[in-house]
Amino acid sequence: MTHTTSHISEDFNLGSLRLANRLVQAPMAGISGRAFRLQARRFGAGLVSTEMISSYGVHFGDRRTVDMLDVRDAEHPVAVQLFGNQPELMAEAALAAERAGADIIDINMGCPVRKVVKTGAGVALMEDEPLAARVTAAVAGAVRVPVTVKIRSGARARATAASLAPRLAAAGAAAVSIHPRTGAQGYRGRADHTLTRQLAAALPVPVIASGDIAAPALAEQLLDAGCAAVMVGQAALGNPWIFADLLAGAEPHRRPLDAVLAEMGRFNHDLTGEVGEERAGRAMRKFYGWYLRPFKPDARLRDQLRRAAGFAAAEPLIRAALGDGPRG
Repeated sequence: MTHTTSHISEDFNLGSLRLANRLVQAPMAGISGRAFRLQARRFGAGLVSTEMISSYGVHFGDRRTVDMLDVRDAEHPVAVQLFGNQPELMAEAALAAERAGADIIDINMGCPVRKVVKTGAGVALMEDEPLAARVTAAVAGAVRVPVTVKIRSGARARATAASLAPRLAAAGAAAVSIHPRTGAQGYRGRADHTLTRQLAAALPVPVIASGDIAAPALAEQLLDAGCAAVMVGQAALGNPWIFADLLAGAEPHRRPLDAVLAEMGRFNHDLTGEVGEERAGRAMRKFYGWYLRPFKPDARLRDQLRRAAGFAAAEPLIRAALGDGPRG
């Protein structure tokens, strides 16, 4: 089934940046490296994002952290997402990201992971609104590119986004992305987009909706409610076609096994170029399950793929187990 699209394919301004459509690839820790970003761009995302990058790592010159700032021509426009709770260090990291080619600096105020929260960063910043505003102002004052902030409903059970978001806009945020679950919820339950709609109606800057966006109907409802764009994260894991489907107003559907394997091969090629063959082989093990989820691989194949040295070894295993199975 195809819906009549009215908004998602339209271009729009995010601060000084013109984006070709209203579809954004979400930053995801351990996922949205260069290979993932290139894939999202190929399938139509108007804006892609790095995974969150530590401002402390940038400050202390950690090699792997600094390497994460590297963006390539084919990725643009690209947002670099930073986390930390010290305004000066965040401003320093933002400048480094801008020099590396970031088109947008995104501040993470939504990560609920304990090791991030215990440093006072991520969603913990939502509990200190004055500090959150100072971090935003410091970053916005340090760079020329637009600055955005990604938040949740709140850190704990109480929703605080409605009070924090206007302060972030006043501090210089060019847009606010909202994932309407609390930090305590993590990724459980359903995203409460009632809050998203309220923010879209109230804020003087664009609001980007995130959370459970996997089909055209919800995307269009949120755009109709005043959101400037929608952000896709979990739904894109193993399913990069989701970006093309949303832009076309088409319901997501299973692709043939040959098409899935071809895309896995291209992704593995890009990932190998990014991190090397050994690390790519290990990283692909988590992606196999996402790509093959529609085919319901049995326990034997899943175990074989967990031990596969790389995609060259995994592909024949997949074909042998699923090649005679459903392909539509």
